[in-house]
Amino acid sequence: MVKRRCGRRCWCGLWVMKNIYFLMLAKFCNFVRLCDLKRMANIEQNYNYTDDNIKTLEGVEHIRRRPGMYIGRLGNGSNPGDGIYVLLKEIVDNCIDEFSAGFGKQVIIKIEDKQVTVRDFGRGIPLGSVIKATSQLNTGGKFDDKAFKKSVGLNGVGTKAVNALSERFYVESFRDGESSWASYVRGELVDSGRKEKTGEKNGTLVVFTPDSTMFGNFEFNMDYVETMVKNYSYLKKGLALVLNGTTYKSENGLLDLIRDSISETPLYEPIHLVGEDVEVVLTHGNSYGENIASFVNGQNTRDGGTHLAAFREAIAKTLKEFYKKNYAPEDCRQGIIGAISIQIQ
Repeated sequence: MVKRRCGRRCWCGLWVMKNIYFLMLAKFCNFVRLCDLKRMANIEQNYNYTDDNIKTLEGVEHIRRRPGMYIGRLGNGSNPGDGIYVLLKEIVDNCIDEFSAGFGKQVIIKIEDKQVTVRDFGRGIPLGSVIKATSQLNTGGKFDDKAFKKSVGLNGVGTKAVNALSERFYVESFRDGESSWASYVRGELVDSGRKEKTGEKNGTLVVFTPDSTMFGNFEFNMDYVETMVKNYSYLKKGLALVLNGTTYKSENGLLDLIRDSISETPLYEPIHLVGEDVEVVLTHGNSYGENIASFVNGQNTRDGGTHLAAFREAIAKTLKEFYKKNYAPEDCRQGIIGAISIQIQ
């Protein structure tokens, strides 16, 4: 004889289980509610907004606490966008600005282990302002066009950021047979002085070591540095940049950039146009897509910008008007190889 389960007993069991689940849910909700109340009490206690909560960070402290605002990413040197290359660039940019203003035709860069030395032969920092120019934020000579017409640097920020983010930072300015120097540790002035007689040529010397507490176990990738220095030489015809004993100098500007960087044979000799504030090189190859390098005031604009968008639009518009055809803009730019550099105030 087969025994059958009572349907009523099944329904009873289901009813019991439902009630158990409801009780469990109620207890859980009650527990969450108690936790929320405790959390809210802690929030009210911890976030009591008073005058004591208002803090002022001085320049150096702010840079070290928020380095991303000044140099972007930190990194250890494994990426060309890492902060140690930004530090180097900020110092070299000052040398480039001197050259652009008509002073100094050589920049010497030396990287040994983790220490960077940069020497230019421009006008040098005014001797009475060496400390201000290298440690006080929003202090510099590039806020108007009286000393520099077109500059690359970060108006009153760049060198100070390098100083603040370096374990050691030394600067010496040479002017008319005299010099003034200052030495820092992590942005804090530790020593300074002035020499009344020196045989050095006019210019500025900067020696710095990026702070390992900020950048970790970093290392300069010399391939990245070499690319940076080469771009400087292409953008500043006639400027000699010496990197660890090797000199980079271009006499043809962006034309040399195109000739040195493309692996394929162009379909025709590159067109090279040079104006007062703009330089353009253009040719075509057999490859697909576009290969256009763009720069503003010597800054490599990898993410493009208005200048690049206008250049790309001009290429498409000119071809469409010349052939009187409604070509798709992307078709007009297939296989294009070029570079554009503009100077703005």
